[in-house]
Amino acid sequence: MQHQVPDAPIEYTEDVAGAQATSVDLLAIAKAALRRWKLITVITLCSLIATCGVLKLMPLRYKSTVEILVYDPQQQIDAAIQKPISPFVDAIGYEAMNTEISILKSKSVALRVAGELGLDKDPEFQTRSRLAVLANWLGILGLARGPHNNSDETTSGTAEQKAAALDQAADALIAKLQVSQDSYIISVSVTSQRPIEAQHLTATIARDYLASQREARQQALERVASWLKERVDNLQSHVLETESDIENLKAESGIKNENDFNNTREQIDGLYAQLMKAREDVDEKRDRLEQAHHVIEIHGDIQSIPELTASATLSQLRQEQTELSSRAADLQKDLGAHHMQVIATQAQLAAVNNQISVEAEHILGDMKNAYDIAIRRQQSLEANLQSLTAHVNSEAYTKLEQLQRVADADQKLYQSYLSQYNDVSERVTVQDASSRIISPATLPRSPTSSKRKLLLPLGGVVGLGGGFMLACLLEYLRPGIKTGGEIEQIFGRPVMGIIPLVGRRKARSTPYDRLLGEVVNEPFSHLTEAVRAMRISLELSSDNPKVILVTSALPAEGKSTVAMLLAASSASSGKKTILLDCDLRQQSTSEALQSKHQLGLSDLLLGAAKLADVITKDPITNAHVVAAGSMVPNTPDLLKSQRMCDLISALRSEFDYVVMDTSPLLPVVDALVLTTVADKVLVTVEWSRTPRGSIAKAFKILRPEAHRVAGIVLNKAEVNQLPGYGYYGRYHPRYVGKHLATHST
Repeated sequence: MQHQVPDAPIEYTEDVAGAQATSVDLLAIAKAALRRWKLITVITLCSLIATCGVLKLMPLRYKSTVEILVYDPQQQIDAAIQKPISPFVDAIGYEAMNTEISILKSKSVALRVAGELGLDKDPEFQTRSRLAVLANWLGILGLARGPHNNSDETTSGTAEQKAAALDQAADALIAKLQVSQDSYIISVSVTSQRPIEAQHLTATIARDYLASQREARQQALERVASWLKERVDNLQSHVLETESDIENLKAESGIKNENDFNNTREQIDGLYAQLMKAREDVDEKRDRLEQAHHVIEIHGDIQSIPELTASATLSQLRQEQTELSSRAADLQKDLGAHHMQVIATQAQLAAVNNQISVEAEHILGDMKNAYDIAIRRQQSLEANLQSLTAHVNSEAYTKLEQLQRVADADQKLYQSYLSQYNDVSERVTVQDASSRIISPATLPRSPTSSKRKLLLPLGGVVGLGGGFMLACLLEYLRPGIKTGGEIEQIFGRPVMGIIPLVGRRKARSTPYDRLLGEVVNEPFSHLTEAVRAMRISLELSSDNPKVILVTSALPAEGKSTVAMLLAASSASSGKKTILLDCDLRQQSTSEALQSKHQLGLSDLLLGAAKLADVITKDPITNAHVVAAGSMVPNTPDLLKSQRMCDLISALRSEFDYVVMDTSPLLPVVDALVLTTVADKVLVTVEWSRTPRGSIAKAFKILRPEAHRVAGIVLNKAEVNQLPGYGYYGRYHPRYVGKHLATHST
């Protein structure tokens, strides 16, 4: 396929480091990372091994659970027993259950359990430093003792140290405690490194919780009973004292018949109550009478007065009044104010109004009579009360009445407190039956490993993800280029060929003799196919280019080998080909073909030799070769001289293919000088090694002659990795893969 080369130079955007700023192809990076499957596999395995090690170090956890019924609403027992476990709580609700859960998780219960079971001496409930844990795991007993672990020093320490150890054990126990609620049932779970220890801890917490709550309830009830007992005794003493004062007053006043005194008191109380009702009745009737007068005087709404509304006659007259008023208004509107019918209707309306006034006055008179009767009844009750109290209005009777009322009030209060005291005393003596353990602490048979089961796959996922990310990072940060897609995306130039890295063979010939011989003698080899594809792509890039310049960005990228292989392929195809070693400084081609000390290009350009004197023929490839010649100090000036231009013109007319091996672009300017006489330029890039920034700088140097650049040749590509980078190999049934090794430039 023919590649199109842009006529204008390509502009490159460089970052601060001088390298080309490229876009990130995440899919390409992912594919490239997958090519590092060995690294990903190793990291994943290491992560799994580390996870297994962590699981080995992590102690197993066993969970035991107990269920406590806090309140049983269906239990048919005495109401005094059917009480919640918490004191002074008459019903179990959301807040009460939360309170019980908080008590279960409280520090007081934890301290009680820790002291009872001696958790201050249990290593599981004592914090140890990480150094001590590691030392204990390694078996170094001398370092296994932390500042708060189970040691003789803690056992025989001071009271403060023991209290601190108990407090620490209580905190550790709370951290291992889980409490949940289902209706009136509370589930308590405790985890421990030993199954029997987990069961023991759970059972002890439940037992101590019930015991502490019962003790708290008993103590609270006892305090209430003590306070009620004191109050009952005081009231009883006060009642007895008041009754004694009453008897003494009776004896001093000579009151012998207590029944007469009581009857008189009852009569006075009855008259006083009747008098209060009579006064209220008088006030009510007076207010209604005054309201009725006011409404009638201002011609207001009589519907607000019940007495006026209750009159059927008045209601009928009010209805007639409304009808006549409406009729008179309609007639006056239609016939005029002086019409006979209007005058007659108004006369009827006046008569009705008069009747309403008379009826209202009659009703007001009845209301006035009722008001007078209420006043007379009030006056009669006042007279009777005054007459009755005249006989008992002495100071003794008055004082006796006051003492009797105090005695009655104290007696009622005494009975009330006595009833409460009896109820509380019964609750103190009766054991609570509503709260109990309905499911004892279980003995765990297998460890609680919900989190442990997730650790191993989690470690695998973390290792796989970490390995993939590391592979992506390494692939993204690698300096070299491995695919033609990268070259075309970054630099906008096609890949003219991919030259594989050929394995070394034990032979007497030099590596270059073997390489060139393979191109000539093995037409179906991997190397021959790659060089042939490079040559054909180069020929298709423009109209039959003759002069081909081969260069690279940096030394040791294999440009000389590419030039020799290209010349060998061209010569084997039947074209008359000549290879010029234009690298007058290193003379790699001349050295490889064993013609370094012969007359060559420099001697020809200096006029010290003729063209026929410097041209030799390689016996392996049948390609003509011009060696570099003698070393000269002014290489760039010599290469851009008119003699060099004349030489290329002469060779162009005599040979079908002219291949020039030049110096690298970045160290010296020799190659840039020669680009003006070349038809096409091939830039050699070492596969996976040449930095992108160096390639970008090389193209920047070639910018004046960018239209001559045919493309890039990837050299020293590792064949066994090429399929992973989108290279599909060659098509030949007799192909046998070769072992790879680095060949020199």
